[in-house]
Amino acid sequence: MTTLQNLLDAVVRVLLWLAGVALVAMMFVTIVDVVVRNFGEYIPVFREIRLYGILEVVRYLFLVSMAGTMPWGVEKSQVIVELFTQKLSNTARARVDSFFLLGFTVFGGFMAYALVLSGVHAINANETTPDLGLPMSWIRFFAAFCMGLMGLRALLIGIQGLRRGELHVA
Repeated sequence: MTTLQNLLDAVVRVLLWLAGVALVAMMFVTIVDVVVRNFGEYIPVFREIRLYGILEVVRYLFLVSMAGTMPWGVEKSQVIVELFTQKLSNTARARVDSFFLLGFTVFGGFMAYALVLSGVHAINANETTPDLGLPMSWIRFFAAFCMGLMGLRALLIGIQGLRRGELHVA
């Protein structure tokens, strides 16, 4: 399972990098849009520039940044009531945490399944984004891939935590 975990961690790190690039691109696109709109009153060249689909671009870059980070942060984002676990030993805490990770496995699986069905529907309906006409299917399949990785990673880390009684360190 260590080889599979290392391979999964490598793929998830690439997604994390992609999410960071998407976040920076989202900020850059927003800044360009604001500058062009606001300085159009003062600089004649900016009056001629028409930016279509900016909201759409920002929306999908945000989706890439959110979906790309979820598989990496699945074991780091656990919220367990401290009052419930504070008096438990480290081993018991790790096992409770691992048990909750199995819930993320189910959540990731359901999300991936629903997004795949939605992507197939988008292909059959030739659904595109409103402004730019991009196919919606690849956007939904990307999100499904990320949710599936989140579920798989949560499953592997949860099983290891239940078996060993140790928290996962990435």
